[in-house]
Amino acid sequence: MTARGDESVRPVGRTETAGPVNRHASARVTIRDVAERAGVSMGTASNVLNRPDVVHPETRERVLAAIEQLGFVRSLAARQMRGASSRCFGAVVLDAADPFSTEMVRGLEDAVHEHGCGVMVCSTDGAPDREASYLRLLEEQRVQGVVITPATRSMRHLQALRDRGTLVVLLDRKSGDGDLCSVSVDHARGGELAASYLFDRGHTRIAFINGPVRLSQCADRRRGMHRAARHAGFDAAGSIIEFTIDPITAVEHTKSVVEQILGLPDRPTAIVCVNDRIAFSVLRDLADRRVRVPRDISVVGYDDTDFSAMLSPALTSIRLPKYELGHAAAKLLIEETVDPQHRHGDIRFEPELIERQSTTSRGLLNRYHPTGD
Repeated sequence: MTARGDESVRPVGRTETAGPVNRHASARVTIRDVAERAGVSMGTASNVLNRPDVVHPETRERVLAAIEQLGFVRSLAARQMRGASSRCFGAVVLDAADPFSTEMVRGLEDAVHEHGCGVMVCSTDGAPDREASYLRLLEEQRVQGVVITPATRSMRHLQALRDRGTLVVLLDRKSGDGDLCSVSVDHARGGELAASYLFDRGHTRIAFINGPVRLSQCADRRRGMHRAARHAGFDAAGSIIEFTIDPITAVEHTKSVVEQILGLPDRPTAIVCVNDRIAFSVLRDLADRRVRVPRDISVVGYDDTDFSAMLSPALTSIRLPKYELGHAAAKLLIEETVDPQHRHGDIRFEPELIERQSTTSRGLLNRYHPTGD
């Protein structure tokens, strides 16, 4: 048997070569290998990675050359075991597969990339227990901070996370007391825009496919739609018929909701959906039932994702600045990371209604279910 210290059995990467070396995964280059190649102590090699300003420039260059030649990759796990933060941020969203979340995360990712960091993305489906599990995991990974679209209205658990040393920025959610940084949209205004647009065009009964109101965004949309009904002179309870999809990611539930809407004695002449993904599914379900949009019924989405304009008919939707939301949230998080004098901020965006071919005025409708009008 050959002793471990015998040079004849060392991995290829331990031999003297002029450039980077391919090494088998079981023979990963260590900081000891780098120190030996550079002819310095392990402490000096470590300082080059963590405190380069305390190392003599010539020594530093020698260690960096050894790192390049050996193809050394520092161990993030080892740094975290010593209590250091990772170079990653966490992004906890309702559904990373939703185009709205995808565009937000891209804005966040671009912002942190400028600082040499990465993003770990988690989807909660709006479930509080799943959110809690991901937050524990991210905290164990010692991420520098978390950008999160909360699954509940309560902020206590996020404030506790912040108090334990993980920075938190709310994404698409306003901080009620200003105790956390936040980037949000006026969703009550978004709901009001959608309903007012339809009331102004002669619709008097609107089906509203909402998500669970434990999500503040859903509660705010409902509030805005009811406000629009009152301003139009209608009783909100009679003019807005609400259906709930829970979890908000369960687009497969739209089929049964559409059947309920079409089966109502006084069928609504328009549908407002809590997001575009739900609206896409509703358009498909209506087509399956041979219900024509907008001739038989109008449909309004929410988010105005890239696909909205590509549909046939193209979808009228409430436009949100998705990329800008993520980018602004990341900027706030980075500012808090580097500035000890950072003061919490709340960035608020306004929604906009984009009119397309999925809606029409009430007088142009051909009622799917005659009601004696």
